Amino acid sequence: MQNSIITSTELRTTLALALLLGGLLPTSSLAQGSLEAWGGTFYGQVTETPTGPGFTQVACGEFHSVAVRVDGSIHSWGRDQQGQVTQTPSGTGFAQVAGGGKHSLALRTDGSIVSWGWDALGQVSNTPSGTGFTQVAAGIRHSIALRADGSLVSWGADVFGVVALTPSGTGFAQVAAAADRSIALRSDGSIVSWGRDDYGQVTNTPGETGFIQVAAATLHSLALRADGSIVAWGIDTHGQVSNAPTGTGFLQVTGGTTFSAAIRPDGSIAYWGIAGYEPPPTVIGGAFTRLACGTVHTVALRTENAGTAYCLGDGTGASCPCSANGQVGEGCANTSAIGGATLSASGDADLTLDTFQLNVVGVPGNKPGLILRGSNQANGGLGTAAGDGLLCTSGQTARSQVQVTSAGITTFSNFQGNPFGASSYGAGATTNYQFWYRDTANTCSGSGFNFSNAWRVTWMP
Repeated sequence: MQNSIITSTELRTTLALALLLGGLLPTSSLAQGSLEAWGGTFYGQVTETPTGPGFTQVACGEFHSVAVRVDGSIHSWGRDQQGQVTQTPSGTGFAQVAGGGKHSLALRTDGSIVSWGWDALGQVSNTPSGTGFTQVAAGIRHSIALRADGSLVSWGADVFGVVALTPSGTGFAQVAAAADRSIALRSDGSIVSWGRDDYGQVTNTPGETGFIQVAAATLHSLALRADGSIVAWGIDTHGQVSNAPTGTGFLQVTGGTTFSAAIRPDGSIAYWGIAGYEPPPTVIGGAFTRLACGTVHTVALRTENAGTAYCLGDGTGASCPCSANGQVGEGCANTSAIGGATLSASGDADLTLDTFQLNVVGVPGNKPGLILRGSNQANGGLGTAAGDGLLCTSGQTARSQVQVTSAGITTFSNFQGNPFGASSYGAGATTNYQFWYRDTANTCSGSGFNFSNAWRVTWMP
């Protein structure tokens, strides 16, 4: 089934270069975000979609899905009759995943492959060993991998010659697979297809060059040109080919059985084909960076608007009182000499979704603290000395309710109600946050308080 490719306006040039070099961009360079899913959910492939931030890559099998987190671990969900969910490998160090009919594959950061799930036709047991692979893709009952030298290897059921007819030689840059069919993109931007061809999936493959991505849907295929225009071929029973949108600038294409989808230049989703599998209104628009389609469902990676850190107490900006610099990303060190407190955010600063959350770690003991909200950044974002740390927010300010940390950790949420009230927010408003807390042991200032770093976010409608 279709495996998603790195897709964002900023990464278009990098993507094209990576494909031409036959490589997969490292996990650390991928956009992080949360997952949205829609369509048929007979086996929980939509309702069991994991929540929360920190995903970097997603792929769909027939009725299951698999995703990679930023720490390199894997999460699978959906249909599990052949262990395609419960046999998911644990641990970290994975960079890419692929979903087949009832099996899945993952590529480790060392270039080795692991497979699990249905193995009646060698889809798992015949997985090639060794390292040096840069991408994997899975069909209904076969798999294909791309080596670093640009050569291909296929294994599993050899129906319609999908294994035996795998092209030899090097010079390939990307692979995709579906129902007894594979597609490969050459480094010159040309496309080759082989295997099942009852609806022109192979014979109607475009012959020109200039493509940067290919996608294999169930019985039709799609490709993206370097200018971001879309071409589709194969079965067209519901307009999944003929209704492909015109124009340029699209960032990724994908497809399921009777539908196709693409990411527009603004990060929203274009959909065509049979009704019922298009994204619901709650997920239309917004910065989607990856799409993957199963038989009747779609999963998208949605980049979160979670903001950025600044005014660090690690010596990169204004000096902390008493020269008590924290580590990278922290506020000024606590006077109890256990490092500085760190403020970060997760979820989306979105007025509709209201999933934004501020997270605080590294506070000494069970100390009371609160969030300061300011309209400006103090001292140009460097902060000014106050207490045992740096005061980073200024301008129109407000304070949240006091919370006591537990084991040095606390979170603040429900930003449209507590702690500040809805009147503090509006679409496009940029807001600055910082955690203030009691720091009573061996204070150098005599004031007995300290600060975390600061966090800046722009609220979206």
